Amino acid sequence: MSFNSEVSVELHVKYLLPEIILLVAASLATLLGLFKNDSTRKLAQWAALLGTLVAGIVSLGYLKIGGSPVLNILPVEWFTNEVADLAGVMPQFAYVTTLACFIGFLSTLAAWNMPSKADPNVVDDNYRGEFYGMMLFSLMGVAMIGKVNDLIWLFVVLELVSIPTYIMVATSRSQIVAQEAGVKYFFLGALAAAIFLFGFSYIYGTTGATRYADIIRFIGANGLTPLAVIGLLMVIVGVGYKIASVPLHFYAADVYQGAATPVTAFLAFAPKAAGIVAIISMLSLVNFQFAGSSSNTAIGATITVMAILTMTVGNVLALLQRNIKRILAYSSIAHSGYMLVGLASGLGKPGDLISNGVSAALFYLAAYAIMNLGTFAVLIYLQGKADAAEDIDDLAGVAKEHPVAAFALAICLFSLIGMPLTIGFFGKLYIIQAALANGHTILAIITVINAAIAAAYYLKIIAAMYLRDAWNPFTVRPVFAIKTAATLCTVLVLVFGVLPSALLTFAGFPADPARLPAIEQPKETKKKAEAVTPAETLIVKN
Repeated sequence: MSFNSEVSVELHVKYLLPEIILLVAASLATLLGLFKNDSTRKLAQWAALLGTLVAGIVSLGYLKIGGSPVLNILPVEWFTNEVADLAGVMPQFAYVTTLACFIGFLSTLAAWNMPSKADPNVVDDNYRGEFYGMMLFSLMGVAMIGKVNDLIWLFVVLELVSIPTYIMVATSRSQIVAQEAGVKYFFLGALAAAIFLFGFSYIYGTTGATRYADIIRFIGANGLTPLAVIGLLMVIVGVGYKIASVPLHFYAADVYQGAATPVTAFLAFAPKAAGIVAIISMLSLVNFQFAGSSSNTAIGATITVMAILTMTVGNVLALLQRNIKRILAYSSIAHSGYMLVGLASGLGKPGDLISNGVSAALFYLAAYAIMNLGTFAVLIYLQGKADAAEDIDDLAGVAKEHPVAAFALAICLFSLIGMPLTIGFFGKLYIIQAALANGHTILAIITVINAAIAAAYYLKIIAAMYLRDAWNPFTVRPVFAIKTAATLCTVLVLVFGVLPSALLTFAGFPADPARLPAIEQPKETKKKAEAVTPAETLIVKN
């Protein structure tokens, strides 16, 4: 977003209220973590838990479908042209804000009593305020990503998501592997930032604007110039780093393995959510039109190729792994590919959720966040006082010693495969339906093949739990909050596996072009759009 003096400060504050709550909670958690007293430091995790819960409840006041908000705790008049002027290309991205807050709530539960640098000798008596603070700062960026309406703010918010995660990875464990992973993550992140900033410069140089509305107006009047296409493609590839898409996927396995498991669980959601929403915003600048001109075709072809390579590379590499965190790292790459299939399918017909690939991608984002976090929550529970359950062999015989944990993990893994009666099944179904409805038959077939490949490495984990005998006694972490996180995720996987329509409707509302004048088709005009000068884009009107 960018500041508009024509809109009251009060409305700005209300519009960003969930993010303000997260900011206060993040600052409080960080400060509480500085105290020497253990009981005081312990309050940091409570600040994070309550902050994400309150922010999530408040964000429900923004989340509406046509009529009143889900919770009528906010003035309905917020959803007016004033708010649309504040918002990004897709102004009803309250869906993303709500998702970020509640996944943050579950992530806090899963990371409850996170030990100091995961030192096996110091567990449960060192409560890490900086971990919870960095997590909330990153979540604040995810919550804001759908609200920005300017390229400059998009860059700032993307870095707000990323920088805290660099710190979380590097400080999560005392082993050198965590510091090495943090350094790799940081430098590759800097490279990706340079790529999409370079792309921004091409877009600005072509259109003379950084605000989305001005860019859309320019493209609608003048069409896509070659430099604008290059800029958009560079932005998409650079932001693709956030979702670990090919070709910027190399860091994922090392970072996932090097970080402590609660950090890995968070990394699987926050950067991916921010990246997907940022790519949606960029594609909205051209109205998801991937035909009609060579420029539009180039953008569509790039997304399609990225989707195919990301799915295939992620699944093939995951097949070769024995380390569970590396398997989940490469599978996260594949799941990013599935979401890109939805984006390559476009918006479809107005009001038709079946053909809407963007709503399918947003649904899949929520599905992946829930089932993946459930998987990691069980692994955190099984790891006891150290990162013990990291190899497939470490899970041998879990079903006999801890049948409930094994059941929860199996349900989440079946959902990641896409088995019926789980949320993952409908996630893949909607993606494939959107691809078929928009004429991408080959892309849909490749998606089905990749889903079948993925089943092989997920089933290896399930087989180890149920078909093999334990060779090493388990030392679990019987923390109520961790068990609660695993239970809630498992229940949500099954509930939305039976009743997916509610979540799909929420995902479809912000992606429906019939409801969003900000992404309507550009009107033809005989006059050339007047280019906005760089200075004009930065001046606040009085």
